[in-house]
Amino acid sequence: MHGKLDLNLFVVLRAVYDQGSITKAANALHITQPAVSHALGRLREKFDDPLFIRHGRQVVPTPFCQGIIASVVKSIETLESTLKGKVGFDISDKPRQVNLGLRDVLESIFFPVLIPELVKHTPNITVNSRQVTWPELAPALAAKELDIVIDALVPTSRDIRSQFICEETFVVVCAPSNSYVDNQSIKSYSVAQHALVSLKDSKLDTVDLALAQHNLHRNIALQCEHYFAAVNVVSQCDLLLTMPTRFVQQFSNKFDIEILPLPFDVPPLPVHMYWHKHADEDLVNVWMRDRLLDVANKLGL
Repeated sequence: MHGKLDLNLFVVLRAVYDQGSITKAANALHITQPAVSHALGRLREKFDDPLFIRHGRQVVPTPFCQGIIASVVKSIETLESTLKGKVGFDISDKPRQVNLGLRDVLESIFFPVLIPELVKHTPNITVNSRQVTWPELAPALAAKELDIVIDALVPTSRDIRSQFICEETFVVVCAPSNSYVDNQSIKSYSVAQHALVSLKDSKLDTVDLALAQHNLHRNIALQCEHYFAAVNVVSQCDLLLTMPTRFVQQFSNKFDIEILPLPFDVPPLPVHMYWHKHADEDLVNVWMRDRLLDVANKLGL
């Protein structure tokens, strides 16, 4: 890239990313839609990347855009904090309980890295974590019952901010003695009995939607809320368990299990970090979001 670049272009980039729409971004910034389109055009030329791809009435960030947005947002927030005289912010002066919405597998991945650092360097910050279903996500953030949620990409209102974390892929887990090991077909998968990890009464997920494309469905024999329990069960009987690839390794040295590919294509599931717009200026919330992103980077998510 050559030449000077107007920093206001990145404010437009953040707005389009947050709003998922050029029209909504224009309204949020109180500028015209052509002005937003022009700003994006200049950035696209500089980065040689489309940055956003139209999907229905929304625009979806490209992988390149997802890769730079965290740095863009952090830089804008630093500049905004400077203008507001907040450069001297010291997290150790802010006693606070941070309420997180994490699935059990995310707790087991994030907490061994995050919590020891908090205990050592910021004991004034405590963490309370619970599982949350997607219909509860936005209301819990709006009511300040939760500060930050990390979960699969879900539809949200314009008041909910989000940051891409990673993409989940899936594998099949079963006991070595399971007959499926020697007959890994989509038919044998569909007729087998399955364990399903899901919150409350939500049984349909991205795996079921992909399987439905083949006019097939899973036979659910067990539904529970924790992967540890589910893996323990399937290691001892003839149930299959489909779970995120990146989380299964933590169980492979605890249970005698086989880890197998799915016999049909399932689109990767985007995972995002969510917070409410009222937390944009909450410096403790900003600080914790940065820590969570740091942990995700350390883990290679």
